[in-house]
Amino acid sequence: MIEDLLTVIWKESKGLLRYSSSRWKAIATLLTPIAVFGVIFPIQFRNEWLTSGWSVAVSGITPLLLIASTISESFAGERERHTLETLLASRLPDRAILFGKLLTSILFGWGVTLFLLLVSLMMVNIMEWKGGFQIYQPTILWINISVSLLISGMVASLGILISLRSATVQSATQTIMLTLFMPFLLLQAVVFVLPTFLPKDTVRAFLDRMDLTKILYVLLGVLVVANIGLLLGAIACFQRARLILAD
Repeated sequence: MIEDLLTVIWKESKGLLRYSSSRWKAIATLLTPIAVFGVIFPIQFRNEWLTSGWSVAVSGITPLLLIASTISESFAGERERHTLETLLASRLPDRAILFGKLLTSILFGWGVTLFLLLVSLMMVNIMEWKGGFQIYQPTILWINISVSLLISGMVASLGILISLRSATVQSATQTIMLTLFMPFLLLQAVVFVLPTFLPKDTVRAFLDRMDLTKILYVLLGVLVVANIGLLLGAIACFQRARLILAD
């Protein structure tokens, strides 16, 4: 099982950023978040980057963007290239195929995010060198690591679940993006409309009473539940016989 899993991971990692058939687009996919979040943001925030929630926000956004733009290839891409039937007819176990594709995307999103956090740490120390190496506040560090891992798992599982049911990469990508970004659009709408119905002083007082740490703990709990639910959904939808007939 482990050998089969590694075989799928090796296969997927080779074509992970070739979905666009453009090497430059693949490089841009990697370098853009590193340049923006790993260099520009730390230069702007300096020491605050290591102690505030800005790095946590970046730890959530980065794997979301990276995995959402590539995970649609997992099964919809195989279907478009007419290689899905060959893959399903191979000796590889169902779990090796599913978890191999899942783990490749998770390791990609999480790994790039951890590298980005390291680059941003170096940038802060270069800009604010005071004779000693500065590090992330411990709570911020473990929340960064946890959020990026859980977001990677959630987006990868959701993407595979959608890709399994999509006929084309384009339709899978559109569905994934809509599903992921709709909550943010709704939240933005609520924030915009809320002051219309509530006095500004009431809204401001409510925001002042909010504890960022508690909010992050609640977010982590929600992400754990989402990961479990989406993973179980992906396992349930991956039925080799039905996929072969559908292909």
